[in-house]
Amino acid sequence: MTKKIIITIILIFFFKISFSQNFKEIFLNMDCRDKVWIITRPSTAIKTKKIAKQVSKLSSNYQKDKYSESTSYDQEQDIFRHIFLMYKLSSKIGIDKSRRIGDIYERYNENIFYKKSNSGYDKAGEMMDKFNNEIGLYLFMKLGKVHDEIIIQEIGNQIKEGNARKIKKDSKNSSLTIDNKIIKDSIWKKNWENERVLIQSNK
Repeated sequence: MTKKIIITIILIFFFKISFSQNFKEIFLNMDCRDKVWIITRPSTAIKTKKIAKQVSKLSSNYQKDKYSESTSYDQEQDIFRHIFLMYKLSSKIGIDKSRRIGDIYERYNENIFYKKSNSGYDKAGEMMDKFNNEIGLYLFMKLGKVHDEIIIQEIGNQIKEGNARKIKKDSKNSSLTIDNKIIKDSIWKKNWENERVLIQSNK
């Protein structure tokens, strides 16, 4: 038992000195079971941090006219990031660990919702992210390790063909119900479960 405690302390210290403030904040707001999973897999955590940083940088340069004719640029950028991240993670740490990382982050988002008002997280957003994460895992199973240009193009095809999911919104970026009624931000941001719905990424 003493040996396990010492190892845990060492891993926690290693985590604190190895990660940025942003990653530390995420770690502190995780469920206990997820914290244990992370600190007992330092190699996986380091690889995840590195890949996430690379994907975030590439996603910021995402060109909407290259992949879709839709006007919902911000949502497409988010879709791209989730799919690409899961694909890249799968190529480095495997599908099961990648899925676990995705689920951990979604639980973190829910924890933040209940701690901070107007966090921007909700159940619909969680469902969207998990759905798009699965596409990234599927593409790795389908294509294996390929050059970034190939997977980027394939992600674009997935978005254009409507295989990914996004939140239903109008041209002014207001969230809509299934009956096309506007849901005020002040309403959905206060309710984890609300009337926001998902639609195909090419709608």
